[in-house]
Amino acid sequence: MMSKLLSFLSQYINNLLLVTLFVVLIYFLIFVDKPNFLDNQEKKIKVYVCGEVERPGVYEVPVGARVEDVLGLARVKSNADLQSINLAKKLRDEDMIRIYPVKKQIVKININTASVEELSKLPSISYRTAKEIVEYREKYGNFTNINELLRIKSINVEDLEQIKDYIEF
Repeated sequence: MMSKLLSFLSQYINNLLLVTLFVVLIYFLIFVDKPNFLDNQEKKIKVYVCGEVERPGVYEVPVGARVEDVLGLARVKSNADLQSINLAKKLRDEDMIRIYPVKKQIVKININTASVEELSKLPSISYRTAKEIVEYREKYGNFTNINELLRIKSINVEDLEQIKDYIEF
């Protein structure tokens, strides 16, 4: 009976040791950072930068770098619209950053109050056509919509298409 007990205890201890060894091995595989012997350098990512920068291209930066860091390397042009992007965003490998130019604010001209000089600055409107607009306005009153400009002899549909974004009533 004693030999059976000793045999059982021996088997139990062996099994307990195997389970403990297995648990310790799993712990080290999962939770302990092992050094990477193949890559002793700091980890890097590559990011593509294009658009309104002096030096577009692919940049290699450390993991955790931000948009602002890469744009410093690419040298942002003076006409770049930085209001439309998040400069604090952390970058990931294969990210692409496109910098757009600042959109020019269109200054609208009131067709009913503008002078000949102001009207002649509109696309496809000559000085002579601008005079015709003012003369028509003085004779018949203010314009209420863009199609009324077709009543001017020297203005056609193509001209209206070119000036529609630049005028108001």
